[in-house]
Amino acid sequence: MTHKALLTTAVTICTIAAALIFAEPLQAGTCSPVQAKGKAKDMATATTSAQMDLKQKAKSMSGKVTQTSTDCVPDPKGYVYKINAVVCPK
Repeated sequence: MTHKALLTTAVTICTIAAALIFAEPLQAGTCSPVQAKGKAKDMATATTSAQMDLKQKAKSMSGKVTQTSTDCVPDPKGYVYKINAVVCPK
């Protein structure tokens, strides 16, 4: 593997590990606010990335997304798409 590919793989694994450490299952009757973000050179890819991030967070919390609000802003390197959502138990 090249140095760049190895570094990308290590960062991805660390990000997943950190998410799993801090993620807790939702308790019955409680809803939690969640933020997801996607960055990319084009708006469609940034949107897809943020949606995948939100889906993974809801899945790790064993919950279901009930409300969302979105914001897409231009960035010097492309677009940043942010999703604020509420995740409730299934």
